[in-house]
Amino acid sequence: MADSYYRTIKGKQYDRELLEIVEKATKRTKSPLNKNVAKNLFEAIKDGNDYTETEKRTVKYIRENFSFSEEADEYLRTEIRKWAAKISVAVKKPSAKKAASKKSKSSNTRSKTRNQIFEEEDSTSYFHSYDESEEDEIAPTPEYDELVELNNYEKKQSKSYRKLILIGLIVIAVVAIAYFARNCSCAPSKNKASKQTSINSSNSNTTPKIDLNRTEVEAGKVTSRFKTRGEAIRYINDLKIRFIKQSLTLSSDAPDQIATLASALKEYPEINVRIKGHTCFIGELDENKILSDERAKFIKDELEKNGVSSSQLDYRGFGETTNIDTNYTEAGRIQNRRVDFSVLGVDVSKEKKP
Repeated sequence: MADSYYRTIKGKQYDRELLEIVEKATKRTKSPLNKNVAKNLFEAIKDGNDYTETEKRTVKYIRENFSFSEEADEYLRTEIRKWAAKISVAVKKPSAKKAASKKSKSSNTRSKTRNQIFEEEDSTSYFHSYDESEEDEIAPTPEYDELVELNNYEKKQSKSYRKLILIGLIVIAVVAIAYFARNCSCAPSKNKASKQTSINSSNSNTTPKIDLNRTEVEAGKVTSRFKTRGEAIRYINDLKIRFIKQSLTLSSDAPDQIATLASALKEYPEINVRIKGHTCFIGELDENKILSDERAKFIKDELEKNGVSSSQLDYRGFGETTNIDTNYTEAGRIQNRRVDFSVLGVDVSKEKKP
């Protein structure tokens, strides 16, 4: 019975129902899948009151292999993120349809921490697998554990803001009472102007906006040479280029990292790479998505300036949804503000001839 809920592709199980929804829609039209298809997918995911690892894998597979309109893709990611964040606080039991085949897998997978997942991937292979059947997959975006962290973080932030607002109101009330107690007449107009200036100044103390201005990247030095393609792939999958918060400003060691990466890709033109932009939790969700896109595009453009073929490069921004460290410390946030890389595949037809 379990097989009826799954379809096996390259040795991995995917949710049959979700695959059939997009396959039927694709047969009806060759245009990108619209918002109605995304809604049908989301309703099917919600059916079990749980976002299982198989469903995550299937959603990732669908978004990689089927074309969605921008509106449909944004709707699907946003609705899954909001819904998964809600159910993360008190996870309900899966429906009777999914319970028998998915209960043990879901509980075992959610019991792992984010770091454990990365350690298992590192211990088994240097590939961040997208199309290699023998490799462990990277968890899809948005990821369950990170949505839990996002939900908890926003709640803590909300409580902190309410406490600050309450304290501010009390202080204002005390100052106002003292002021009117000492002055029987209305305040002069210049005092009103001073008060208005103070209010405007306090309102300006908001979260800084993102800076999308690119800085000139100096020429870097190639710090490593790779004797084999495997060594180059390991370097690419492990590489992380850091950024200053809320900006496109690179860390001091970034020029050498870009130069070394460009050298590896030119030496092995058969390697195809995805460039992935990320941010920490500082700032708004929508702004962080834009910033992560721009960071990935920035690195892609710099690699092309260094002579890498654009046909080897793909880029995508993940906003703040794929953190690798805590956002509650500055050291953790520095780790999360990054561009990293995944080898998508190897095109042997482009391999250099000896």
